Amino acid sequence: MISNKILLILSLIFSFSINAQKEKTTISTLLKNYNGKNPGISYAVIKNGEVLYKYNLGLANIEKSKKTKSNTNYRLASVTKQITALAILMLIEKNKLSFSTVLTDTFDDFPEYGKNITIQRLLSHTSGLLDYENLMKDDRMVPILDHEVLLLMKQQDSTKFTPGSQYDYSNSAYAVLSQIIEKKSGKTFKKFIESEIFKPLKMKNSAVYTKNSKIKHRAYGYTIKNDSIIFSDQSITSSVQGDGGIYTSIDDYIKWDQALKNNKLISSELQNKAYTIQSINPESEWDYGYGWRIKFEGEKKLISHSGHTSGFTNYVIKIPKEKLTVIVLTNRYGDDTAIEIGNFLLNLNNSK
Repeated sequence: MISNKILLILSLIFSFSINAQKEKTTISTLLKNYNGKNPGISYAVIKNGEVLYKYNLGLANIEKSKKTKSNTNYRLASVTKQITALAILMLIEKNKLSFSTVLTDTFDDFPEYGKNITIQRLLSHTSGLLDYENLMKDDRMVPILDHEVLLLMKQQDSTKFTPGSQYDYSNSAYAVLSQIIEKKSGKTFKKFIESEIFKPLKMKNSAVYTKNSKIKHRAYGYTIKNDSIIFSDQSITSSVQGDGGIYTSIDDYIKWDQALKNNKLISSELQNKAYTIQSINPESEWDYGYGWRIKFEGEKKLISHSGHTSGFTNYVIKIPKEKLTVIVLTNRYGDDTAIEIGNFLLNLNNSK
């Protein structure tokens, strides 16, 4: 006769097997469109400083049939903003800036309205700066650069709203932040990020994009339209660095994530400010810190950021208290499956 204890154990094993199969089926379903000769995906789950798993599927370069790998470099798009924000926090820690520094303090020729735009407001999307995408000439053929975004801001005489009065997601603000980094550090944005962040963290393959720059192990961007795969690696705004111009891989992002967790680049006090709600977004459940979106589920804090640009869709989500991070990188534009996959993996590995 089988004892009750053995029956219980067998029941638990069976239940675990069924749940594991359901999870496998779900992730397989989510990943099906990345298989074969399609644009690819790389993702990783990190918990308590350990990589639980990494996975790569599809192609980084369809024309050359190059498969995605853990060292494949994807354009981060707006996931870049967490790196730009941290670079600013590094300068604040070195007393080269403060949260109350205003644009007219940094740029002598900035218009009068810049007196009300602080570093804090730029970081938290409450500056009210006009969108550079709407200010460019319609017939522009050459990609716009960060210093040109700053020039466009200098040509304005007002903001969308009184700075500090409301939240409005601003790529212009993060392009301007890149120029503040250049002004206060004496280095180009590219040089500062690569020498002060990538080099110390041994993120050897990561890079800040410049036209014609060679990106190691580069993923190229694509768009799926009517079952056709269209090469769409660059757009007129793809050369702006501060709001979205960084390339990195799953392998390098793991190093970045652990540096944040262990406060290798800035103090825990400043890092906590980045993870603290600094502005309220009334149109979303996600509010904003410095380079991160933030929300609470009960007492549990989640922080995340997505990145959408020509040819790429990316997503990072983490629960700092549980030391749990999920990063999903894809070279496919407009595919929010990346976000579904990230949320699924977070829930799968989240403490109940």
